[in-house]
Amino acid sequence: MNPFAVLGVDDTADDATVRAAYVVAIRRHPPDRDADGFRRLREAYEAIQDTERRLALRLFGPPPLARLEALLDAFPDERHHVGPEPWLRVLRGDRR
Repeated sequence: MNPFAVLGVDDTADDATVRAAYVVAIRRHPPDRDADGFRRLREAYEAIQDTERRLALRLFGPPPLARLEALLDAFPDERHHVGPEPWLRVLRGDRR
């Protein structure tokens, strides 16, 4: 997760701009209606507010596995688990 992208701010944004973007985003994703969205916003804001984490994010970007998790979350739930059937067809030589 890239906290700057979650909040919709540039990585060089000052604290006032980050706070303003956080408040606007909270209005769009209130905790009583969108708990998951609110959690993501809160985590992003906390990451940016921590000086050391903010510097690390600016220098190195988000952790690589965070990108993988975001890609997996983009798939519908029924596509997360493929099951053994496609592999069994390959092993049997079926070309369907």
